[in-house]
Amino acid sequence: MSMTKIPAKASGNIRVADITIAQLSRGLYRSNATAFKELVSNAWDADAPLVRIDTNYPEFNFVSVSDNGKGMSLDEFRRYFSEEGVGSCIKRKGDKDRTDEYARPIIGRLGIGMLAIGQLCHSFKIESHYKDEEGKVKAYHGEIVLEDVFPFADKEQVMRDSDFKRREIDVGTWKYETIPYDEEKRGFRIYSKDVRPTFMREMKSSIQDKMTSREREKISFSQADLHSQFYKKSKSVRDCKSYLETIWELSILCPLPYCGKIQEYPINVAYFSRGGAKSNGNESHEFESAIKFIKDHQSKLINYNFRVVFDGIDLRRYVQFPTEEDVTPKLYFIDFNERVFKSRLRYSGYLFAQIPRAIRPLELNGVQLRLREVGIGGYDPTFLKYYKEIETIRSRWVSGEIFVDEGLESALNIDRDSFNEHDEHFKRLQSDLHAKLEGVFDKINAIARERSEERRETKEHQIQRSMQKIIAGHSQGKVRLLQRKLGRDAPIVTINEKKGEIILNIAARPLGRKKANSLLRSIMLAYHMSKLTTETEEKRDEKFYQLVKEILDEVV
Repeated sequence: MSMTKIPAKASGNIRVADITIAQLSRGLYRSNATAFKELVSNAWDADAPLVRIDTNYPEFNFVSVSDNGKGMSLDEFRRYFSEEGVGSCIKRKGDKDRTDEYARPIIGRLGIGMLAIGQLCHSFKIESHYKDEEGKVKAYHGEIVLEDVFPFADKEQVMRDSDFKRREIDVGTWKYETIPYDEEKRGFRIYSKDVRPTFMREMKSSIQDKMTSREREKISFSQADLHSQFYKKSKSVRDCKSYLETIWELSILCPLPYCGKIQEYPINVAYFSRGGAKSNGNESHEFESAIKFIKDHQSKLINYNFRVVFDGIDLRRYVQFPTEEDVTPKLYFIDFNERVFKSRLRYSGYLFAQIPRAIRPLELNGVQLRLREVGIGGYDPTFLKYYKEIETIRSRWVSGEIFVDEGLESALNIDRDSFNEHDEHFKRLQSDLHAKLEGVFDKINAIARERSEERRETKEHQIQRSMQKIIAGHSQGKVRLLQRKLGRDAPIVTINEKKGEIILNIAARPLGRKKANSLLRSIMLAYHMSKLTTETEEKRDEKFYQLVKEILDEVV
């Protein structure tokens, strides 16, 4: 606890602890959702049960993120913005790794998350109502103005200057004043009317310019409705435009439970009982292990007691597989726990495949790494650069999540949205995932071939029955079509007039391609049938034309 007397009112320059972090005030994050995610993560670390995000839809001229957690003390405010500087995090001081009330894994590591709002606005205000370390209730109101330009006229000259020794840099100004404590406002609020025009235009146009009035009417305060009306129907979430894309991405990134019944989200178990989809032996064991892991993890997330409400929409992770009908679903378990480069790496997860349909929306294709329950980036469709299969259509059938319980943080980049791919932990996870994918794709490919062969045989039987019906109809039942495999070089059509039979050799392959041979057999059958059942040349030509039309209609 600080023994220094803190004035009731003060102001000063915002300090950051490093020249690189100085650029945070101009925006570091990939998207609106990843910027909001940082503020949500701060609320998670503050043991807040509820976070509310408001963008003043549909005007988007105001942003606010408020929570009912333990708040930010005035000591922390001064240390953060002035004394030690942004980037001096003490959330994990000593061996502290979990929050006090809900034992959540602490996300914050660098202490830069609050400046994420700088990507959405030029200046912002904060209000905190909290209890200090002695249990006394306190509150204050603060105002932050960020610089939009690098704090030195010539950044390159600064980097070259041998006399430049100072690490701490000013990126804006701050001020605060103490206010009366209000129990109903307990927690932390960060808000701004000074919204960046780029954010406002992007969000506003996605609703007003890029949507029909009928589409706008479908936007509701229910995420289930949004899922059924927009996300589930879209090939890509990007088709839904910026506002709905932000809601989708934020729900995927935040440390939230899955939506709905656990037997349906994220894996709809009912699909595995259709047509014997759940395999025996090792695959059955993997299925059971993966389902148990998902159930246990869902229970853990629920016990963390954390909600995020975005513009009145209660967010959950709407991940549900399979995403398409008429598929063969497969589920595989991932589990790793070893020391790697002198420190522990421990993670678990699952891979899901639906054969032979692409995952929809596209943003669920790939694998997502989750560190301390937070999504680090979206789903990676390259599966951490598994190039052996990534160029094939079959990689689009696969999705998965990997939850890292220990390790990998040294690989996390400053934006908390990507990894240093040369880190030892990342390399080991990557190689382990690729080894797992080797077996998974072998099984997927085998199942795809079986399904393809089954479909081909079913189609052939349908064609055979249709052709038999056509021949019987044109001969008034006097001629019967028989289809036999008589060898590649045997005649395509043989006629037995005594028995009233036309024998079609479906094994004949005079041409190189399957479809070409199928068309040739159809034409030859129509030709011989027209000769067999008509007497005059004029009628024969007419019959041939009719037969070709009807047979090709079935074959093609």
